[in-house]
Amino acid sequence: MSYKMLSKYREFVFLNIYSRVCIFVLFFSVHSCQTKKTVKKEVEKRPNILFCIVDDQSFIHTSINGTAEVNTPNFDRIAKSGVLFNNAYCNASSCAPSRASILTGRNIWEIEEGGLLFGGLPKQFSTFSSLLKKSGYETGYTGKGYMPASHKEPYQKQPLAEELNAVKLNAPKYINRKDYSGNFNVFMEKRVKDKPFFFWYGSHEAHRAYNSGDGIKAGKDISKIKVPGFLPDNDLIRSDIADYYNEIEWSDAHLGRMLQALEHAGELENTIVIVTADNGMPFPRAKGTCYDYGTHMPLAVCWGNKLKGGNNVNDFISFIDFAPTILEAAGITIPKGITGKSFLNVLLSNKSGLVDKSRDKVFTALERHAYCRQEGLTYPIRTIRKGDWLYIMNFEPDRWPAGDPDFYSPHQGFYGDIDKSPSRTYILDKEDKTAADYYFNITVGKRPDVELYNVKEDPYQLNNVAFKEINKSLCKELKNELFTYLSKTNDPRMMGKAPWDNYPYYFDGFSQKHLLPIGKRDNKNK
Repeated sequence: MSYKMLSKYREFVFLNIYSRVCIFVLFFSVHSCQTKKTVKKEVEKRPNILFCIVDDQSFIHTSINGTAEVNTPNFDRIAKSGVLFNNAYCNASSCAPSRASILTGRNIWEIEEGGLLFGGLPKQFSTFSSLLKKSGYETGYTGKGYMPASHKEPYQKQPLAEELNAVKLNAPKYINRKDYSGNFNVFMEKRVKDKPFFFWYGSHEAHRAYNSGDGIKAGKDISKIKVPGFLPDNDLIRSDIADYYNEIEWSDAHLGRMLQALEHAGELENTIVIVTADNGMPFPRAKGTCYDYGTHMPLAVCWGNKLKGGNNVNDFISFIDFAPTILEAAGITIPKGITGKSFLNVLLSNKSGLVDKSRDKVFTALERHAYCRQEGLTYPIRTIRKGDWLYIMNFEPDRWPAGDPDFYSPHQGFYGDIDKSPSRTYILDKEDKTAADYYFNITVGKRPDVELYNVKEDPYQLNNVAFKEINKSLCKELKNELFTYLSKTNDPRMMGKAPWDNYPYYFDGFSQKHLLPIGKRDNKNK
């Protein structure tokens, strides 16, 4: 080959290679830009939120926690594919106040009438669901929302979302006929497909009443049921607990159908699913108290492949933390009035154990649950739950904690802070002659101003060690920490005020003149 021909050949090869390189670079650049746009689009895609809240379920009563004779495969699925929280606490062990604290991200002493059962949520307290809607989310709820409470002036008419309860089903006696999963399907079909959504599933179960014996009929072996130490251990109590388990399973089954609907719609991967309960089991010395079986809640959260799954977290989570967590995940600025602290960092850490060392405590409270004391007086409690310790301050120890023994409520009977049940009747009627006074006294008897329990050693809080000499310095330390927080968050109790004693009690179907405190009886149509 001549030199001239060789030169032309080299030029041809060079141009060929050069053109291919240019094409490759151009393709790579275009592809890179498209990838960046796709990634940016994915980042900007906001998550859906499915918030599932059972009515009256204590923390331990799920199958993943090892409780015999209760089967919660769908709660377990959420926990296994996401995070199981071991230390989640409601702000108040009472339906409406607990739900109000979730929606507002504030403690019950910060939301006026919203801190009471059969109260109302004042308009100045925004809710995370309303902020989601304003930012472009489709919102809705089925089952039990924010209630029982007044939704009339001067309170918020609907602080949660649009109600979807039209779809009904045939249900066993005392099970609510609302088809929760059916109503969720309606929401999913009608929603705007390119918008993120928030949906609240509020099961009415496992609230009383129960159809006695349904748990046994469902095949539960009551000999395997573990009775908490604050209740008598006998077949009547075990059967009552079996009925309670049966209703938890009803709630869990609807959760399972909702997860299937999300999968069918291709939305499960981009949905934050939160499953919890509003307060503890509806049994004596649980619901309506600040002991662990009243305030310690089940909590599991999953979020597609953003969470690796199987994490078991010990950080203390308060219900006032839900609002800021959800808002942060949705990319919405958290309002200044919210007291709770987002735990999104804990969720996304993909770690187990104690993830955020600052989450070593929570605060719980109670004012009025039912109207069960003369003139509607409350039973004010504030607590700090830190490490293995539960410190309780009873501000009015001269009052009866479960209701005045001589005060009859037309809808609750005597000792109205305890839901009517076979377990309650058994204890109040002292049918267990060998231990009658013991269970009666720990259920309805007056309590000292200070209580201290080592929850690890005393899981049922039966041994008050506040007055032991060895615990004096600990009590002082916990009281100081509790009172510092209450003062910082403007609790009226820290200023010697008790506005809750004069707030109205909006119970439909009964005479407001009979039920309202003296100072409010002339305002019965408010």
